[in-house]
Amino acid sequence: MTETCDAIIIGGGVMGASIISNLATSGVTNTILLEKSTIGAGSTGRSSGAIRMHYSTKVNASLAHKSLTVFSNFSDLVGGDVGFVKTGYMVFAPSEASQAFRENISMQQEIGISTREIDHKEAAELAPVFKIAETEHIAWEDDSGHADPSATALAYINHARANGATIHLEAPVIDIKISESGSSHQVITEKACFESETVIMATGPWTSSLLKKIDVSLP
Repeated sequence: MTETCDAIIIGGGVMGASIISNLATSGVTNTILLEKSTIGAGSTGRSSGAIRMHYSTKVNASLAHKSLTVFSNFSDLVGGDVGFVKTGYMVFAPSEASQAFRENISMQQEIGISTREIDHKEAAELAPVFKIAETEHIAWEDDSGHADPSATALAYINHARANGATIHLEAPVIDIKISESGSSHQVITEKACFESETVIMATGPWTSSLLKKIDVSLP
């Protein structure tokens, strides 16, 4: 028997958990998440949990900046304690990369990120145990920090469940089929078959092997 839903999310790490939670917030609740093991068992469970915004592209920096708002207000927006601690974040660049480094800082400031270049004296005050070469350039983010990745994924899952989403654990995907019209997709596990117009891969390094099932190659 095939179960139909509005969206299927493959992968129960923090990305898949966040996606299904945010779909629920948007009113899309007839959704299914398939995780081959347990929540956060892959890359999420091995993450350092750094919450930082120093990226070299505007898209990534903007997304990271938006995520800071979520982590700063997580209990109100999602529910649960994910252990966010604001520690600040220090970034280093060699002298030969100084122009690109300063361009990145300028781009991040335009987005609204609280970041700035600091001198070695201030860096030593902020992180006295660091050994910093005299030729290195240093940036400091005031608002960055870290959170518990596994707790974050679980909080998103709990929020999604509370709003009607269905979570299947120990449910590895064994096949994916696309209809002749291309308008619907079947995702098949060992125990069930699910169908939807929308399938979202949140499977990190496992994405390439899954997409081979529908003859899609990733670099």
